[in-house]
Parts: sequence; C-alpha cells; structure tokens
Amino acid sequence: MMTLKIIIPLAIFVLILLMGGLFYSKIENWRYLDSIYFVVLTATTVGYGDFAPKTDVGKIFTIFFAFIGIGMALYFFSLIGRYIFRKQLRSELRKSEKLISAKKSIRT
Repeated sequence: MMTLKIIIPLAIFVLILLMGGLFYSKIENWRYLDSIYFVVLTATTVGYGDFAPKTDVGKIFTIFFAFIGIGMALYFFSLIGRYIFRKQLRSELRKSEKLISAKKSIRT
C-alpha cells in the first residue's frame, strides 16, 4: 500500500505540473494539452524542442520551473524507486527466513 511519503510528493508534483500547464496556456496562448506536454517534457528533462516559450515572461518562468520541476521529478522518482526496492527486499528477507526455518526444522 502506498504511504503518505509517496502520496504527498505525488500530489505536489501533479499540482506543479497542472499549475505550470495553466501558466503556459495563459501566457504563451498554447492549448492546455500542449502546455501540460511541455511541462512534463521539461520536468523529466526530455525536452524534444517542439514547443518553446516565445514571451520573455514565459522564458523566465521556464528557467525557474525547470529547477523546481526537475527537482520534484527526481525526488518523486527516487521515492518510487526506494519503495519498490524496499518491497523487493522485504520479499527476499521473508523467503530467506522461511528457508532458514525450514533448515532448522530438518535438523531437529
């Protein structure tokens, strides 16, 4: 089950993406879907280059958004990775505990 340690950063990350999309749709006069597309590509550092801000305000916002968006994306993805790693580790520990208890029961 996902914990609050993952849900809260996910909610903040999604909120940042949605707010960034709203900003670009208003300032750059892009469709909202195009704005979200640009925001996601910027935050994940993919950056195809098919969209770029034209206004000075949009360019300045992009500078700050990149720092915040990339940082949040990396933090969120590291949380997901840690969650998966710990889940796998717990599973492996349970298997080894069962193996150890099975070996002990054979000896006695």
